[in-house]
Amino acid sequence: MLNMHNQQFQHAISTTSLHCRQSANVLVPVGSKTDVAPLLQLIGHLAGQTDTQQGWLLVIAPPQPLTKTMLGKLNINSKRILVIQQHQITRFDHLMRDALTCSTCCAVVSFLPSDHPDLADYQYLSAKYGTVLVNVEGNTQTYATH
Repeated sequence: MLNMHNQQFQHAISTTSLHCRQSANVLVPVGSKTDVAPLLQLIGHLAGQTDTQQGWLLVIAPPQPLTKTMLGKLNINSKRILVIQQHQITRFDHLMRDALTCSTCCAVVSFLPSDHPDLADYQYLSAKYGTVLVNVEGNTQTYATH
């Protein structure tokens, strides 16, 4: 469940954690399914922090649709951002593992609940392969992981 008590974007991602290529959990409050401002702010922050790194900033199954137009309005360079919507994913677990272990992603943004059974595995892979994993907690979407 989203943390609705905190109505401000939490900068739980520090510049140090991104440059050290560590995983982080972030709470991004969203007032409704149409309120994408906190999510866009997070992606803009990540895009700025990973701009000097090689590879994609992969956003997997965001709770709200994201378009290049939305990103462009906030001056977010969408050339290195790849958004995969939930309906495009057939095997979520394979996608996450491939994204975290390949050399073509510099960061992965996921929207898994903090108690997701595979989240610890994904964080381990993030640390092992040096791909930043940012899990935006609080999404109540369900995922077919296997």
